[in-house]
Amino acid sequence: MNAADSSSTPVTLPSLALDERLFDESRFPLVRLRPRAVKRGYAFAWSVQMRRLVALSTPFVLVAEHDEQETADDARLRAAWMRTHRATLAAFCRGLIVIEARATTRETLRAMTEGTGVRTVVVSSMRVAGELAPVLLKHAIPESASAARTRTQAI
Repeated sequence: MNAADSSSTPVTLPSLALDERLFDESRFPLVRLRPRAVKRGYAFAWSVQMRRLVALSTPFVLVAEHDEQETADDARLRAAWMRTHRATLAAFCRGLIVIEARATTRETLRAMTEGTGVRTVVVSSMRVAGELAPVLLKHAIPESASAARTRTQAI
C-alpha cells in the first residue's frame, strides 16, 4: 500500500496549486520536494509553497531526500519557518519523511526539526516512504506531544 492507495478516490487539490518545480503533488496527500529544486536560496520559495500547502487545510505528508549540498542558511530558514508555523504545520503535516541511507543524518534532522511539532522519520528509499505515508496520515500527533517536541525515527 502506498499514499496513492490510501483513499478510493483521487484527491483533487483546490486552486492553490503548488509550484511543480519545487513540489510534486501528483500523489497527494504525499507531497515530495523535488531534489533538483534544492539550490542555494530555495528556502524562500519553499516557505511560500509551504504556506500554500498548509492553506489547503488538508492533512499531508512531506517527503524529501536529504541533500548534503543544502546551504546552512537554507536549512536554518526552513527550520525557523517550521518552528514559527508550528501550530499550523502540526495541524496538517502528519509527518516529514526524509530519504537518506546514512544513520548519521538522523541527528542533523532531529536538531533541524526540533520544536516544529512534526513527526520526522528517516527512511532508506522512496518505496519505504510511500508505504509509511498512509500510516502517518492516519495517526495525528496528540496535541500535548506536538506542542512540546518532535519525534525522529530511522527505519
